[in-house]
Amino acid sequence: MIRPTALILTAHYGSGHIQVANVLASELRNRGYDPIISDLFGESYPRISQITQSLFIKSFSYGHSFYKWWYYGTNKLHSKGIAQFSRYLGRKRLQELITKHQPQFVISTFPLNSAPFLIKKARYKIPTYTVITDYCAHPFWVNPLIDQYFVASDAVKDGLIQDHNIHQKRITVSGIPIQPKFERDVDMDAVYEKYKISPKKQVVTVLAGAQGVLKNVKEICLNLLENSDSQLVTICGNNKELYEKLLPLTLIYPDTFKLFGYVKEIHEVFSITHCLITKPGGITITEAAALRVPLILYRPVPGQEAENAKHFYNKGASVTSYTVAKTCEHVERILEDTKVARRMKIGLNTIHIAQSAKLISDYSIHKTERQSSLSR
Repeated sequence: MIRPTALILTAHYGSGHIQVANVLASELRNRGYDPIISDLFGESYPRISQITQSLFIKSFSYGHSFYKWWYYGTNKLHSKGIAQFSRYLGRKRLQELITKHQPQFVISTFPLNSAPFLIKKARYKIPTYTVITDYCAHPFWVNPLIDQYFVASDAVKDGLIQDHNIHQKRITVSGIPIQPKFERDVDMDAVYEKYKISPKKQVVTVLAGAQGVLKNVKEICLNLLENSDSQLVTICGNNKELYEKLLPLTLIYPDTFKLFGYVKEIHEVFSITHCLITKPGGITITEAAALRVPLILYRPVPGQEAENAKHFYNKGASVTSYTVAKTCEHVERILEDTKVARRMKIGLNTIHIAQSAKLISDYSIHKTERQSSLSR
């Protein structure tokens, strides 16, 4: 039996967009679909994509002023003008994908405007959906031809309605899709044993991100190790240089410092974490919200990180810090004052929307089945 197909468009600018694409693909596969994931821009312009991805990562470490100017400068542009500008990007490759796979619908987890324009011009009866992967909506995400938007919060929905005149019926507050394992119970005793962590002391986790771009990690670690009675877990992601830099600390503090590179089962570490220090990437903080882990968001870059941090702070789910000293003060306060930690967990609970991928898949499949029945 031939399985129906769905096309998921994404990009490798940070790890969040592709993570969401993979989660949606897994859900659709379980529902009998054959999902096709395409990095449309990367496949269309591989050399340009490689260069711009590198610049994107560096902007989080060195180019804050430029990124702030770009993000908030383009944020003032009219969404229709941006859509017109980007409508031709990747169209040839997109046409190939549609011709080959004949998808029932197209889902974008990255702001690409070529899909709705091409589908309308070619008069395909293929609905296009967009999943916004942050707690804010830059005009790049907006296109008048998109059939349905799936957003993280009511605040994002309100922004689309008020700032971009998107009808409320075309917006679903779905939450951001994350892997189902973040919404399942884990065996806590087994996790403590697996990572050689004592259940008798509180755990602070420093997450440097998939690319290890969190700043001042060694300074934060030293300050916490010297002045806190908690255990410290530091995850370096793919940053081998940072891992090597921190390795001597495992010898100096063998009982209270655990160092890891990339951790596949990061939900296990989050499940035993009492306080998480991290960058406010949309996926990471959504995963933390699912497990109710109090958050210290360190030096958010102006743009979507700053907007994500603002949303979580407004909900009482996090604090934001720009210095090592202030970060350590926040850690001490969260660990020592149970009321503070409890308030943050309540805030995290209000943010989290469970089974987001299922909700989006349900909507997409139901619309396809309904359209199919009407056309018979």
